[in-house]
Amino acid sequence: MPTMGIHEISHFVTGIASLEKLMAEFATFHKTASTPAGFVPRGGDLVSAKFSDGAWYRAKIRRASAAKKEAEVTFIDYGNQSTLPFSHIRPLDPKFRSLPGQAQDARLSFVKLPGQETDYYADAVGYFRTVCEGKKLIANIDHKEGSLLHLRLIDPSNSAVANDPLSCFNVDLVREGLGLIDRKGCRYLGAYPQMVTKLKDAIAEAKRDRAGMFEFGDVEEDD
Repeated sequence: MPTMGIHEISHFVTGIASLEKLMAEFATFHKTASTPAGFVPRGGDLVSAKFSDGAWYRAKIRRASAAKKEAEVTFIDYGNQSTLPFSHIRPLDPKFRSLPGQAQDARLSFVKLPGQETDYYADAVGYFRTVCEGKKLIANIDHKEGSLLHLRLIDPSNSAVANDPLSCFNVDLVREGLGLIDRKGCRYLGAYPQMVTKLKDAIAEAKRDRAGMFEFGDVEEDD
């Protein structure tokens, strides 16, 4: 079964260590740093930006409005996006530019969420936040689609994981009736027959329990 290679694990761990070191230095630097008078951020600029937790992080300007004196930013090491006043944005000091942004585009392996036009989509997003937000999870890379990573999310604190190596958030999402097997978008399914069986069993449980999108009966799946 394909999994994350040794080189990828080493690169991932090294990236975490480098980011932690950079952020420690970043926090110290911003205790005394200030925003230059007349500074106006522009689209594409790399900057320091103040997040809602009061700390400063590296970010990239998506677009800026001089009239409103605010800008939309993406925090390049974590993936969050926010709209901030210019007063919460500073030029990024050159010494913090060498490490590439650590956030990567990713999606869940094997599964797809309900359509965004349904209430179940909001339920799925809410379930994701409840189960995953604020936790340190293992992200197994099952497939790479260009720069997009297909991830299986595993909670090492979950006792079920020790007894079942296929136990993961992806399966739990389906079992809750908030996801389906993505046969069209995940063409690598054939390489993971045990996982497909696990997901089919989870769908059967969701149907039996009338969970999520199955509360009013069966839901049409992709062939």
